Amino acid sequence: RRAVSSVMRAVRDFELGVRSALAVPDVIARRLAPLLERPVGTTAPEGADALRAVRASHAALARLARVSGARWRNTCLYRSVAECLVLRSFGLPAYVVIGVGSGAEPAEVIAHAWVECEGVQCLSTRGQAEMETLASRAT
Repeated sequence: RRAVSSVMRAVRDFELGVRSALAVPDVIARRLAPLLERPVGTTAPEGADALRAVRASHAALARLARVSGARWRNTCLYRSVAECLVLRSFGLPAYVVIGVGSGAEPAEVIAHAWVECEGVQCLSTRGQAEMETLASRAT
């Protein structure tokens, strides 16, 4: 009985990850702004373990991006949006951060997207580059 419950949770997490990956292009095109805002009043449920669903979303994006002419990309923005969708589905206060910085060459600008979520070690991280974060419309 416990094994069946564990398998059902794994299937649910996988499905959530894939659904999040599939939604990313539309979210970026039409509904990105709310994901850039730090959620207020959300709390993580006890024992929430979203890592499996996040990994499924990243894996699905990597595969979808390989399809010729696909709307999906395996970029930091796509992975961050998918991860944020998964974490918010688990009731976690995740949000996407976009930063810009200077590249190695003069006048070169670099950009990066990552997820921040209090109390959660996200897979989409800031990295090592010096970045100035862009403010959302709400701030």
